[in-house]
Amino acid sequence: MNKRYSRKKMVNLWSDKTKFFNWLKVEFTVMQARIEREEIKAKIPKDLLRKIIINPDEIHRIEKEVTKHDVIAFLMQVSPQLPEKLQSWFHNKMTSYDPQDTGLGITLVESTKIIIDDVKQVMVVMRRIALEHKYIPMIGRTHGVHAEPITFGVKVANWYDEMNRHLLRLKRLKKAVAFGKLSGAVGMYTLDPEIEEIVCAKLRLKPTIATQIISRDIVSEYVAVMAIIAGTIGKICTTLRGLARTEIREVMEYFDPNQRGSSAMPHKKNPISWENISGICRDIGSRFMTAFQNQITWDERDLANSGSERLILPEVSVYTDYILARFTTSLDKMIIFPDQMKKNLEITKGLIFSQDVQSLLARKSGLPREQAYEIIRQEALKCWQSNFSFDFYTMLKKNRTIIEYVSEKELGECFSLKKKLQHVDYIFKKVFKD
Repeated sequence: MNKRYSRKKMVNLWSDKTKFFNWLKVEFTVMQARIEREEIKAKIPKDLLRKIIINPDEIHRIEKEVTKHDVIAFLMQVSPQLPEKLQSWFHNKMTSYDPQDTGLGITLVESTKIIIDDVKQVMVVMRRIALEHKYIPMIGRTHGVHAEPITFGVKVANWYDEMNRHLLRLKRLKKAVAFGKLSGAVGMYTLDPEIEEIVCAKLRLKPTIATQIISRDIVSEYVAVMAIIAGTIGKICTTLRGLARTEIREVMEYFDPNQRGSSAMPHKKNPISWENISGICRDIGSRFMTAFQNQITWDERDLANSGSERLILPEVSVYTDYILARFTTSLDKMIIFPDQMKKNLEITKGLIFSQDVQSLLARKSGLPREQAYEIIRQEALKCWQSNFSFDFYTMLKKNRTIIEYVSEKELGECFSLKKKLQHVDYIFKKVFKD
């Protein structure tokens, strides 16, 4: 993975050292369960788990030069450090994916916890911005074109609501990935199934029916949730980049006083974080196809999923953690221009109230909706074609058909910004509950 786009905690979680330690933890817990069942007539010395020295470099050397098998290499490096009475019981009646998949379950739970904390931090910032700009009007855009007024607070509240759904997904995911299996080479339990129950309870996992491996739909779900979160962050960053265009300039990414935007143009202040995050989001999303294909396996086991999971699982986790943290910082420092939002809102000189005018005319005149629509559309087109030189309200007053049915006062009431924003409180109550 690219160290430039990573944070220490998540990197450490997905390191080989942590992976091997989780394998060791599973192996030790199995021996402890067998001691409790009096299958093993020995004791595990206190703190032995922490005293074992795991040497990833040595494990990789043994794998490369001797075994061509990572779990056997791990066992060869660790086993000699155990008391003699335990060495014969270490990995006894187990297959490689008993510690591997159960250890993966441990890692996925911890990884999900980190992402949950990340999402919560994003939501704290979004909530603050939404509340601070609850009533700040701006133009709502559809297809990149001015539509009708919204507020910047409502815009951010929509993002918050989406992140809240991700939070709920992650909480469900934390339970879904808390899997463990000790059912042996083809899922038929060389060990007594009760061992699996005891071990999973100690590790706070749930026993999962398996072949040699747990079904990869669980892993696929994990990657899918990361990809969906990345999709949201990518969407928001793309929106912010649009709002930061010079001719729009409703927001701007914070620029450090010593930061440079271009090697050629000293004036440049580019939305570099939002651009960078957008690109990484695409990469995260692309990993789901691999996870999806990894659900396909020959019979009870093949190795088709193994190599790609070593790539995609650490990377999708590390990159999702990174983009969430970087996005939170950029959002927290974002510069917002309410005056520019107001200015942009008025660019079309009233065209954004066309729906209210059309609705009023149809209701007052009794004309078919499509006929009323066409009358208003023709007047709106004149404004568009004049490059907004004409005021929409003034144009409408000159139309005899409209004035025949609608008074100037009624027409003027259609251009009420306050009326357009009258349900802001309802939206906020729906999103934030409190």
